[in-house]
Amino acid sequence: MTSVTLFPPKTSQTSADWLAYFEHNRQNLLTLPWNTPYFLTPEEKAAIAHSIQNFQLGEQSEGTNLMKATRRYVERSGDVEFLQAMKLFIGEEQRHARDLGNFMQCEGIPLRQKHWSDRLFRRFRRGVNLEIALRVLLTAEIIATIYYKALQEATHSSLLQKLCQQILQDEHQHLRFQIDRLERLQQQRKPWLKQASNFGNYLFLMLTILVVWLDHYRVFHRSGYCLMDIYRHCHHTSRYLWENT
Repeated sequence: MTSVTLFPPKTSQTSADWLAYFEHNRQNLLTLPWNTPYFLTPEEKAAIAHSIQNFQLGEQSEGTNLMKATRRYVERSGDVEFLQAMKLFIGEEQRHARDLGNFMQCEGIPLRQKHWSDRLFRRFRRGVNLEIALRVLLTAEIIATIYYKALQEATHSSLLQKLCQQILQDEHQHLRFQIDRLERLQQQRKPWLKQASNFGNYLFLMLTILVVWLDHYRVFHRSGYCLMDIYRHCHHTSRYLWENT
């Protein structure tokens, strides 16, 4: 199994910092080789088609519930720049969905309109406050960092590999964006309440790993990742983020 490189510790960033980051990032994306002559082999397509359909569907959320929670938070805090940063964050997730969808179209893989796992995650985020919405997102993003690494290694498509590289770069910063805001939301909370909230988040992450493994095991298996590899990656990533951000 290829190790997943974690990012170096960074200090807390303001909403203005994050807004500047997202604006800079959308102007400095990797060049994707859309004209590559390589097409997936039947074996590669069989291994990833179902999986990439589901992840593409999850990436294309309009972020309606998240934006509602963000606006309620901004009304109380007055942090308008955070609202703008959140819009750009959602825009990056939608770019992932567009790029994955274009790749799927090139390979003749049909787009999926609905899936039970996508509906479940959307339901978790509906009508909740910003903290809970971010915790659900954090779970999805941590798992995405190991999933896209596995997808990157599952085929010989230079286009898919470069696309996964771009998504992974984005996701690593998305994790920091979410953790940074969660830390701010918990600043006034008693230490034991903060630890309890983070532990609940960790349990949700561990349960979600099993669901993702059952639905995407062919991609993980093709890239040499077992269930324990995914658990270890998510466990260490989760701890690293909370301790070093």
